[in-house]
Amino acid sequence: MPFPLFFLSIFLLFNLGVFAVEVGEPIWTFETGAAIRSSPALGGDGTLYVGSEDKKIYAIDGKTGAKKWEFLTGDKVLSSPALGTDGTLFCGSHDKKIYAIDGKSGEKKWEFETDGKVYSSPAIGKGNVVLIGSADGRFYALKGETGELKWQSDPKLFSGGINSSAALAFDETLFVGGMDKKTYALNSRTGKKKWEFTTGGRIGGSPAIGSYSASSAGFGGTVYFGSTDDKIYALDSQTGAKKWEFKTGGNVEGSCAVGLGNTVYFGSGDKKVYALNGQTGLKLWEFQTGANIYSTPALGSDGVLYVGSDDFTFYALDAKTGKEKWSLKTEGKVDSSPVVGPNGTVYFGSWDGKVYALKGSSKGATKGWWSQFRQGLSRSGLMDASSNQRLYQFVGD
Repeated sequence: MPFPLFFLSIFLLFNLGVFAVEVGEPIWTFETGAAIRSSPALGGDGTLYVGSEDKKIYAIDGKTGAKKWEFLTGDKVLSSPALGTDGTLFCGSHDKKIYAIDGKSGEKKWEFETDGKVYSSPAIGKGNVVLIGSADGRFYALKGETGELKWQSDPKLFSGGINSSAALAFDETLFVGGMDKKTYALNSRTGKKKWEFTTGGRIGGSPAIGSYSASSAGFGGTVYFGSTDDKIYALDSQTGAKKWEFKTGGNVEGSCAVGLGNTVYFGSGDKKVYALNGQTGLKLWEFQTGANIYSTPALGSDGVLYVGSDDFTFYALDAKTGKEKWSLKTEGKVDSSPVVGPNGTVYFGSWDGKVYALKGSSKGATKGWWSQFRQGLSRSGLMDASSNQRLYQFVGD
């Protein structure tokens, strides 16, 4: 074949889709210098942000996998980045600091030092307030523009430190777990405790919020979270009263996803992914993997559930039945929680040091109450009220 015709044939093959990436296959991978346990955030311009145990935070072109910038901290980054409304990236590090970084340039805006390692991922409240905990047993509210301290939690709370990340409800109540076996509800404006609930084990996962509604008496809903006592709990958001609990065969250290219809999805240390009825706690299905699950599932708009496992595998399941649709083997544990991009790309990290971008079938996450880790693409930890207009029915009464 003449030389020009060879390249023409290659061009036609690509454009005819012969070499097209199939669903479940990598579009690209990006290699860092150590394990990735942080979960990626996705900006509106398609930039992907993620931390690594190589002490760095990375900005990656979500389409090509090319590095835009990297930011070096003083220790491992297990915290998951969150994007503020002005494009500032917030993230914690094991160097005991919380960082604010310009999302475009990678330049540091400010840093705030705590007295313990920061495993927690930031929640972003009204006015760009950064809400985050530390292993020093304090929960902090910082001004997003300057890093100035607005408040910190009562020293009598969180006696064992905080690894959990906060979930922020429509009424500005924040929910966060502690290593002291308790889940707390705090007023996000003041830090004052509303209630606490005690379990039988530490709580490292982030709470998820579902089934929120409004009435003339105020806002109310359900908070879901797991504990190392092997249970998943559903609590009344206003009072902290237990609605139900579900016992698994292992520690529940990941977080839940909550879809439309209030189905609750999560993984457990018993190697299984579960789907429960969010109102009753009854099991709908379970799916067996080969190892513990710390990754938080993400629910796609087409009913596909994406989740990683410590068996080195990333799974896509039918959210209704729990049947496997496809899976991808990596070279390390998959504790990182996936984020589902609006174009169908699914991003996650692995202990093999790589960020993966896979072709998914979902055109974004489903419009549920809490459809993926930290809720939205920006990982801000703020509930999505757009799918239920009843929330606004009594506003202004």
